[in-house]
Parts: sequence; structure tokens; C-alpha cells
Amino acid sequence: MVRVVFLHPDLGIGGAERLVVDAAVALRSRGCSVQIWTAHYDPQHCFSETLSPDLPVVCVGDWLPTSMFGYFHALCAYLRMIYVTLYLVLFSGEEFDVVFCDQ
Repeated sequence: MVRVVFLHPDLGIGGAERLVVDAAVALRSRGCSVQIWTAHYDPQHCFSETLSPDLPVVCVGDWLPTSMFGYFHALCAYLRMIYVTLYLVLFSGEEFDVVFCDQ
């Protein structure tokens, strides 16, 4: 079984999120083990597929700011994704065959 992880900065409800969730669901239906890692996830404001235990969503780094004084949104998004990536690689203990980074 191929183990796949998706890295996404903010798993809300939007076009990029829809593509990530659709790709994850499609790979899951093909027998892959799939996880989505993100810096922000709200179960009250998400796509229904992400609520399934078959598609685990791991949220780390939600405490990091999304902007600084209303500026630097892109920089904060990059820093949050770096944090998620480092957490996955250094502290999670998870092993994957394929990593999709949607930045």
C-alpha cells in the first residue's frame, strides 16, 4: 500500500482545498493510505470528506500567526508550512512514500 501525505497551509473551504480533498479521496479509493497535514483545520468549516476517519487530517501549528499587523500574509503562510513540514519530518514518526506539498 502506498502511503501518501498532503501538506496544505489552511484546510478551509475553497478551490485549492477542494482539489486537495478530491485528490486525497481518489487516492484513498485506489487503496492508498492517505493523510492531510495542515496548519489550520476547523471541523465546523470544512468539506465533509475530511470528517471521515478514513481520511485523517492532522493540524499542527495553528498557534502560528496568519499575518503580522495585517501584513505579510504570504510570509506567514510560508513559515506555517515550514513548521508543518518540519513537524512531520522530525517529530511525527510517520513514514510516507509520496508527499504532495500544496503551497
